[in-house]
Amino acid sequence: MNAKRLSRFLPPFLFAILMQFVAFFTLTHAAVAPTGDHLALLAIKSMIKVDPQGVMTSWNHSVTNFCQWQGVTCGSRHHRVFILDLSSSGLVGTLSPSVGNLSFLRIFVLSNNSFSGEIPPETGRLFRLQVLHLNNNSFTGNIPATIMNCSNLEFLILGYNNLVGKIPDGIGLLRKLEIVFLQKNILEGGIPPIISNLTLLETLYLGNCQLGGSIPDVFQRLTNLRTIAVHDNNLTGTIPPSFYNCSSLELVFLDHNQLKGRLHENLGLKLPHLQVET
Repeated sequence: MNAKRLSRFLPPFLFAILMQFVAFFTLTHAAVAPTGDHLALLAIKSMIKVDPQGVMTSWNHSVTNFCQWQGVTCGSRHHRVFILDLSSSGLVGTLSPSVGNLSFLRIFVLSNNSFSGEIPPETGRLFRLQVLHLNNNSFTGNIPATIMNCSNLEFLILGYNNLVGKIPDGIGLLRKLEIVFLQKNILEGGIPPIISNLTLLETLYLGNCQLGGSIPDVFQRLTNLRTIAVHDNNLTGTIPPSFYNCSSLELVFLDHNQLKGRLHENLGLKLPHLQVET
């Protein structure tokens, strides 16, 4: 992925984590690969209408081994697509439902393009998926409930799109989640209390999503949470008591809401590394 351009859209520490994750899973290009993945990639290509950087040029039959196509990384053992990274390529189009046929996919990155339309529900068939990074596109529609079938998901990054509807309650089933980044969408409803199940969660970005209601009092189990951003919403009520149990908390963004009250005066003693924007 284009690291320089990608870094503009994510907080520095979040960007660094993602880069380490991708580096860990980058494997050798395989010599032979199955037909199913080949056909799925060609279906994805067929839905791309504008390709200013010529990324899709290598996606043709003259390069018979699709593991050598730009943006594609295969595993050396099973010769299946492990990583599909088309980030920062200027691509315009929609995402083919055939992406759900890449059943060995671990990391899927389309960030910083101009994909539109809905995120296909077939994405939920990617049960090995660990990173879904569609940040900074023009995706519309709801966050598909089927994504909650991706039980190995660790990074869910869908920010800076035009997604609507509620945050699915099924997000609480994704117990391996470490990063949830939904910032700058057109969501409705509130912060689902079911996030209390995400005990490995380190980063929660829900800023500028038009969320309402109160902040649920469910943070007592989120002891790994380092960053919470819920700024620029329509949140009301007070900061819940369980908020103070997040012993790892470092960054909090609560500004531009209708919250009442103040943070406890001794919060700095409990959370000495905390920085707060209210």
